[in-house]
Amino acid sequence: MTIKIDNPEIEHFFIHELKSDVKKFSEFILKNLEKYKRQDEFNITHLDPKKNSYKLRFDNLEEVDESANPFKDIDDVALYAKKLRENSWR
Repeated sequence: MTIKIDNPEIEHFFIHELKSDVKKFSEFILKNLEKYKRQDEFNITHLDPKKNSYKLRFDNLEEVDESANPFKDIDDVALYAKKLRENSWR
C-alpha cells in the first residue's frame, strides 16, 4: 500500500504517533471513518405525548377570540386548498 501525505501535520502524526506502521495507520483511519459515519446519527429522547401535551379548554366558546381558529370560515377544505395553490403560482 502506498500513501502520499501532503499535509505536514498528518505526516508528523504518522511518523511519530503510529511509528510509520501502515497497518496501524489504516486501522486508525477505518476506526475514525466509523465515527464519521455515525456522526450524522443523534440520540433523541422520546417523550410520552400523554405526559408532555395539554389540551386547550375554554369555559365559554362564545368568548374565544377568532384568532384561536383562523379557519372557522372555511366550509370546503379541498376548494380552499385548490385556491391557495392557484394563487401561489400567480
